[in-house]
Amino acid sequence: MDEELFRRFYEQTSRNLRAYLRSLVSDRALVDDLMQDSYFRFLKADLPASMDVIHRKNYLYRIATNLVRDHRRSRRLEQLPEEKSFGGSHQLFEEVEDVKRAFVRLKPKERELLWMAYVEGYSHEEIASLVFSKATSIRPMLARARRKLSDLLKRRGYGD
Repeated sequence: MDEELFRRFYEQTSRNLRAYLRSLVSDRALVDDLMQDSYFRFLKADLPASMDVIHRKNYLYRIATNLVRDHRRSRRLEQLPEEKSFGGSHQLFEEVEDVKRAFVRLKPKERELLWMAYVEGYSHEEIASLVFSKATSIRPMLARARRKLSDLLKRRGYGD
């Protein structure tokens, strides 16, 4: 991959990859390290020039997901995300915090699945290839993750 092609790819993917990693890891410095390592490994893989952007992006996310898993395995603990402050109404802040708290209570795999499906917009087949599962397994796994998130939010007073 030449420098210009990589620069365009990075511009297309870095923002969403950072958000994805932030959804899985609370430490901003670690997110930066994981991003750098993901792109380094991506470049080191020397993928064929004929590979389309979607497959390149899937490959990058697979690298990032594996790096997070490796980090968790080596540390054997999971940290809560840092509290963020942002402008806006107090009610909106509380709602965002409630969703974040509920999201954090999900298992890492459930968070990964929900993020890939509803933030990244991946198909079941794409998610299956990223999490090393069968495409037919993704639908029920997503349904369970959605139900669990819904139950957590209902306990916080949110409706259906």
